[in-house]
Amino acid sequence: MRSQLGYPQSKVAAILGIADKSYKNYELEKRELPLSIAVKFCEDFDKNLIWLVYGISVPDSEQSARLAGETAQAVFDHADANDRSFSSAEIQKFTHYIFEQSLSKGTSPQSEAKLFFSAIG
Repeated sequence: MRSQLGYPQSKVAAILGIADKSYKNYELEKRELPLSIAVKFCEDFDKNLIWLVYGISVPDSEQSARLAGETAQAVFDHADANDRSFSSAEIQKFTHYIFEQSLSKGTSPQSEAKLFFSAIG
């Protein structure tokens, strides 16, 4: 994240109000990052704490709504293109799986739906 911003360690350390060496040790995972510093980092750099701790991207509600709509559209587009009909329970399962794959991989629902439906035939 720091390198994406083009910031040296010293600048991030200064923003966080900690010593350069402390920041370096946190970044190299030589020392455990205190929660207070993690929270300040997320606030100062507009990042989600779940992302910082687990590396998992958490979309905001607008992104989630858009992704859910695109996922549903991809499922229905596939059904229409292949003249197939699915039960509401199947659509729910398919949509849920494709949504989760798209979210975790950062891929489009359309590409995940294509992979999914090619796998199930």
